[in-house]
Amino acid sequence: MKKFSLILFLIFLSIVLLGCQQEAEMNDLKQSHSLEEALESGDVVNLHGKISNLDKFVNFIENVEKGVKDAIRITTYTIEGDPIFYHLDYDGNKIQYTYDNSQDEYAGSGKGSQSTTCSTIESRNDNEDIEYYLDECSSEVGNSFYFQYSE
Repeated sequence: MKKFSLILFLIFLSIVLLGCQQEAEMNDLKQSHSLEEALESGDVVNLHGKISNLDKFVNFIENVEKGVKDAIRITTYTIEGDPIFYHLDYDGNKIQYTYDNSQDEYAGSGKGSQSTTCSTIESRNDNEDIEYYLDECSSEVGNSFYFQYSE
């Protein structure tokens, strides 16, 4: 009986430790995403209007126009330095868009990650700037995407 109790205790202890390890890994993912990390991972970065890795965004748009699968992440930083992520995943037909402000300390009650599917990404020229927005989305989440840069 003691052997059986010891085995049950060890199994229980293993489950608890595994759960703690997984929680620690999730907390690591939620930690801040620095500018250096964003650039190193290949993100298109918008730091208060200064765009880095713009070529990746332009390439994504070209691939969408050609019907070629592609995915990018745009990281925009708030004035306080918190990252907001815009994931665009094109499957050759539709764009899966995820807006993630879970690391924005001042996001308020709408804090978290939301997704939608959109049919197109559209552009318009405004003087010297090009603006991009998603169109024909399955939810209002698509309205949170807006990307602008100067030619």
